[in-house]
This record gives sequence, structure tokens and C-alpha cells, in this order.
Amino acid sequence: MQIIGLLSILIAFVALVYFSFKGYSLLYVAPLCALFVAICNQLPLLTSFTQVFMGAFSGIVMDLFLIFLSAILMGRLYMDSGAALSIAKFLMNLFGRNATGRRKQTIAIAICGLTGFALAYGGIDTFCVLFTLFPVVLTLCKEADIPRKYMLGILNIGVATAAVSPGAPLVPNYIPMEILGTSSYAGLIPGIVAALIVFLGGVIYCSRAVHMACDRGLHFEYGPVKVAPEREDRKYPHILLAILPIVSVIIVFNLTGALVAALFTGDIVALLALGYFYCPQEGQSKIRAIATSLNEGCKTAAESICLMAILVGFAAVVQSTPVFNNIVESIMGLPIPAMMLVVLAVAVIVAFTGSPPAGLKIVLPLLSAALAGVAPAAIHRVATISTQTFDTLPFQGAVIVTLGLCGLTHKEGYFPVLMTTVVWTGVAAIVAAIMLTLFPGLA
Repeated sequence: MQIIGLLSILIAFVALVYFSFKGYSLLYVAPLCALFVAICNQLPLLTSFTQVFMGAFSGIVMDLFLIFLSAILMGRLYMDSGAALSIAKFLMNLFGRNATGRRKQTIAIAICGLTGFALAYGGIDTFCVLFTLFPVVLTLCKEADIPRKYMLGILNIGVATAAVSPGAPLVPNYIPMEILGTSSYAGLIPGIVAALIVFLGGVIYCSRAVHMACDRGLHFEYGPVKVAPEREDRKYPHILLAILPIVSVIIVFNLTGALVAALFTGDIVALLALGYFYCPQEGQSKIRAIATSLNEGCKTAAESICLMAILVGFAAVVQSTPVFNNIVESIMGLPIPAMMLVVLAVAVIVAFTGSPPAGLKIVLPLLSAALAGVAPAAIHRVATISTQTFDTLPFQGAVIVTLGLCGLTHKEGYFPVLMTTVVWTGVAAIVAAIMLTLFPGLA
């Protein structure tokens, strides 16, 4: 029975990846995979769906919908008001005024990474940063002639860097503090090294990939991404107005610690500061143009939260199986160095749960007990970095939603995501683990 249960979970995960690549909606694929797991593990079907699956689904909607809604609305306001274009052009003029060709592309990629890092390290949820940063990256890719297939990989560079960095007010860094009693700057030096690996690795990979793609004749094109056409007579927000909503979010969040309040403040500031710069279509009022923009944002928010919640529901069914506990125990018993065990255990459990917070809450108490002689600060830093390795597998909600946002299929746009958020974060986790194994005093 244990073998059947394990095989059913593996088959379900393979099915999620396969059907994600093929373009099937996870809104029905994930429940079917959960049903398959429940049947193979002899779980009570009614309870598995009405309580376990839907309990997890409704819980994530309750916890995150307002965050998703407010962040996505701000992204729409930035895109449709032209504020994103103002930021992109300002940054390119500042850092790449005379740059052309490959140098301009590399500078644009680095600017995207730094902007994403600043937003995420300022306390904005990493998933929300992707939506807020999207219009900026889109316009920078257009300015530098970067093929759209690399957009999502570029989007994730700064976000992944912030998530592994010491001191970040983000969930992967906060949960270990609660469980292990450590500080946010635990493992400072290995954490800084890991962050540099993620950032530089992402920028170097994306730059080389973009250069090679352009040599093959690829160029930027909007494709299915809907944007307002650029008009010579249109007025665009001044850079100070353009960054005002972002600055307001960071300030309110750091003063209050309330992410929802900070994001809604950003929405209000964006409406007041950027609404004037909307360019309505012929026969359409400015108010109607703003309303249409907000309507589209609300639709995206609803779709996004449902995709994430449906996967969390599937993960909840997997976690309720007896074999899941056996998997956790088997990983914990592997005869490998302590820091490598942390890397493996956290990465695998995050992949199974589909959520860094859920994975950390499951595995950190077990690691703390099993590795009693290891400094909690070392476990903290390596665990935080390791949450980012398998957090962006093809079936993850954030990947699916943002691929759709970029108008890309998995086949077109997932490989750059794999490189920037799985491969380079994996390298960073291993390097940090080796550093803390050889020099435990760095914790």
C-alpha cells in the first residue's frame, strides 16, 4: 500500500507538470490529480474534498485575495497610465544613455533585477512584485529589443535575490525566525554570497541567452500581450510621480507592517497621481478608461488566486496521506552532511507542498530536532535559500499566472525561469551549505 501511495503522488505530480506544459487548465487538472491520490491512498473521498481540499483552497483565498487584488490593480495602473514606460525610460537614460546592442540589453536586464530586488526587499510579497514589476520589464524589453520569451526569467531575478537575502522582511526569512529563534540576519555572510550568486547568475545567464537569441534573428514583439500603443502626443508621468505609489507602499508597510493596507494605499496614490495620464480611446471618457483598466485587473486577480488556491488544495490532499509522513521521515534519515540535508529536505518538502511557508513549518521543527548540534542560524539561512529552489516548478501557481501575463506557454517561457529560480538558487543553496559546513562560525 505504501508503494502504491508513493507512486500515486509521483504520478500526480508528473501529470500536473505534463498537462501544465500542454496548456490544460489546472482548475480541473489539479482536482482530478487530488482525486487520484485520494483513491490510491484509500482516503475518504468526501472528507478529502469538502474539508481538506476546499479547506486549504478557501484558506488561501481568505489570506491572499486582497493582497493579489491590490497588487495586480497597481500593476494595471502602472501599465495603462504610462508610468511604467516613464520608469523604464528614466532608468535606461540614467544607466544606458549611450548604450546600444548587447550592452544595452545587459544593462536593461540588470536594471530589471535591481528594481525587483528593491521592491521585494522593501517588504512587498514576492508574488505581488512580479505583477507590479511586469509593465516595467515589458517596456524595458521593448526599449532594449529583448525577446519576450525571456521576460519571466528576467522578472524573477530580483525577486529570487531578495527572497534569499539576510534581513528581508519576507515569509521565507520570517518563519525560521519564529521557529528557530534566530534573527533576520542569521548567516549574514553566506546569505550575502548566495544573493550575489542568484543575482549575477541570473543576469549573466539571461544576457547570454538574449544575445544568442538575437543572433538567431529573434526580436521583441508584444504578441498576445495587450498594451496601449505608444503615441507621440501622449503625456507621460514625470519620474517622481511614477515612483510615488511604489514609495508609498514601502513607507506604509515599514511603518505599519500591514501589507494589505500598504498596497491599497499604493492603489489610491496611483489613481490620484497617474489617473490624469490615462489616454482614452476615441469616444471614451478618461473615467471609463480607468474603469476598464481596473475591471481587467480584477479579472486577473480572481484568476490568479484561484490558480494558486487550487494547487494548495491539491497539496493539502497529498499532505493528508500516510505516505507523505513516511517521505518526510525517509529524507530526514539520509546519511549526508547536516547542511546538505537541510538543502534537500526543504527543497523536496516545498516541492510537495507547493508553498515555502507550508514546507518550512513542516520541516524546520524536524530539522531542528534531528540536527541538535548545528547552529540554528545556519539551518535558518540554508533553509531560507533552499525554499526558492523548487518553489517555481512548472505546475506552481505563480509560474502559470505570470506566464499567462507575459502571453507565453510553458514551452516558450519556462526554461529561463528554471535557470534563474531553480538552477542558480540551487547553486546558491549548495554554496551556502558548504560555507557553513567548512566554517560554522559564519552562522
